[in-house]
Amino acid sequence: MKPVKILKIFKKGARAASGKKGKAPEARYKWPSGVRIGVYGHANSGKSVYFTTLNEDCKVSKKLQISVTDSATAGEFLTNYRQIWGLDTTSNVGTVVDLRGEQKFPDPTEGERLLQFNAILDRSQKMSVVSYDYEGKAVSITESGDVKDKVIDFMDGAHGLIFFYDPKILGAELESQAHVASFVTMLERLAPLSARLPIPIALVVTKADILPGFTGENQTVLVSSEDEQFVSEEFEVFLEKVLSSNRIASNTEWAGSVRNVLVKLKEFLKIVVGRTLNFQIFFVSCTGQTPEKIGTDVGRSIYRPPKVIRPVGLQEPFYWILKSVSRNRSISRFRKVARFVATVSIIWAVVFSLPHLYHFKYIMPMTTKVEDNILEGYNGNYLALNKVERSRIYQKYDRYFRTVTVKWLFPKFVPVGQRISQYYKHFDIRDKINQLDQSIERFRAIVADPKLWPTRSPKDSSIVLKEQHTSLKASIEEFHVGDTTSLLYKRSGRTLWYWDKFTQSIIDPADTNVWSLISQQVSTEKSLYAAELSKAETDLMDVLTTKKESKVEKVVSKVAGSALEGMIDEINGNSDPEFRLDKAVKQLSDISGKLGADDRKKVNRYLSEAKKWKKRREFRYFVEKVPDDGTLYIEVTENGKDPEWSQFSPVYQDEEYTIKWKVGDDIHIGYCAVNQECNRGADPTDKIVLKSSYSLFDMERDLHFQDVDKHVTLRFKPSPTDKLPVLK
Repeated sequence: MKPVKILKIFKKGARAASGKKGKAPEARYKWPSGVRIGVYGHANSGKSVYFTTLNEDCKVSKKLQISVTDSATAGEFLTNYRQIWGLDTTSNVGTVVDLRGEQKFPDPTEGERLLQFNAILDRSQKMSVVSYDYEGKAVSITESGDVKDKVIDFMDGAHGLIFFYDPKILGAELESQAHVASFVTMLERLAPLSARLPIPIALVVTKADILPGFTGENQTVLVSSEDEQFVSEEFEVFLEKVLSSNRIASNTEWAGSVRNVLVKLKEFLKIVVGRTLNFQIFFVSCTGQTPEKIGTDVGRSIYRPPKVIRPVGLQEPFYWILKSVSRNRSISRFRKVARFVATVSIIWAVVFSLPHLYHFKYIMPMTTKVEDNILEGYNGNYLALNKVERSRIYQKYDRYFRTVTVKWLFPKFVPVGQRISQYYKHFDIRDKINQLDQSIERFRAIVADPKLWPTRSPKDSSIVLKEQHTSLKASIEEFHVGDTTSLLYKRSGRTLWYWDKFTQSIIDPADTNVWSLISQQVSTEKSLYAAELSKAETDLMDVLTTKKESKVEKVVSKVAGSALEGMIDEINGNSDPEFRLDKAVKQLSDISGKLGADDRKKVNRYLSEAKKWKKRREFRYFVEKVPDDGTLYIEVTENGKDPEWSQFSPVYQDEEYTIKWKVGDDIHIGYCAVNQECNRGADPTDKIVLKSSYSLFDMERDLHFQDVDKHVTLRFKPSPTDKLPVLK
């Protein structure tokens, strides 16, 4: 099935699953079980002939097959069949033979007839169908009586409804309006006001053979599946889109007939379109050609069926209505399942949610509320709590993690509650002061040993912090919260200031202003806060203030050396020649003057090797693949210059050759097909030019001659990448 079809099925399902149907009328009569298809048509609209010819037409059909299930229906169809086809039987001395008699259409239906048969759709889907035939005057807008009541009762409970319209009344305005009014009345019973139409509706224009422009089967279905969205529009838009569609507009005569029918049925169509997608209009002919008029009767003309009867489009309306009913039933089953699943889901959600609501809306908030209220008075600084307040908090958390609900249903919260409870129970500010001093001591050790300093990134001059640096800073920041007047807050604040200035000095080691600022701050704090300073703080200050200019110079060299160590793997691990011979050279040149003697030698060796690539050097290569016994001509020129070709010999597959090249040179490669004179490469079959600054390295890639669609492969011995300078 095409994706578009699938989407349309779901679209129809959405329409069928939404909206209110209202309470169905209470049935007054008992009808047989099965799919009830109501056929609503006035006198002489062709109901009886339609069912008779449909039964005959479906005997050899793959799409729709019908088999009668009761004797009354079979007898009705047989009688009508004999009359239409002009058949009779006679017996003479026990022998029964067929006789050819006069053809005529069945007499107008009198009374009522229940039609029962089985329908098989697409050779797989079987449905028991019940329909109802009656005298056409029973549905007249002015008629009343028992038969009309039964017709209405049958239609009220129908699973699908087919409206039959006789186009022969198009010229009789009053009768046409009466028929349309009857159609509208029936639809309003099914879905009053503007409610969704609950069942599929089909409009069948019978005797279509009398309409100008009608030619056959391709005109049976008015709205194609691709244009199905037309049905969701208002009547005026629907009419415009139908008449402007290619299928209708291409036949001017047929377009006029369609417009005439739709306009006559305007009031009926206005209450159908826009209210359902389960609506279709069909043009059918039970005979395939216009019958011969042979007389008149009260209120009608009398016709004789044509000698050859070829029904047109009879199966389409019934097949469509049964398919639509089947889809509606599937949707109804789906809705029942959906309601069941929704009910179970709601019950499950409620049952599952109750303990969660109890835990997250009552037990846990009642516990954390005590802690939050106490900490609020200290701006969140738990270090300022007294013993009584800490006791209230840890007792609350102790009761929390021992609660049965938490232990059974939320076991992951138990260890969390235990840790919080124990933390408040055994909290001592002296321990926190010792922890902060230990962090300050770690800071002092880092400052004292330049090997432990953070490094400076050569790319953007930012600080590269290792794990020991980030963890140190985080451990100090942990105490810089809460009460700004507390000892822990002030001591951690002083230490963080020194850390900030210390890292600034690494970014620009030559800037002595930072060290001068550190010395001034140390002097000020020793003067003002001597009583508050711990031994760890004074030791840190002493290390920071004993730095001399010679130490700064060593630091500069050390930072540059550390940067070089970080660059070794980055440079050697990058096989891009532009990076190795250009960008890396610039980076190394920038830090060369700041390096120690040994590191400077490494850099100078690398720069010397890189410089050699700016002079032409010889490289050896092997011709691995030249398709179709072709030959190559290769010449190296200065950037932007044309090759001369006069001094170069052809290059063949499976042979080794040499080439002289320097950075910036262009490489011209010509391909010469076998048995073609290429004038030493000046007139090649196809050519490519490698123009990048590092074109030699492009020779090792796949060489594609696009005009002749040939791929050539060359390999260097060794690869130029292996000959790039290495920092070591």
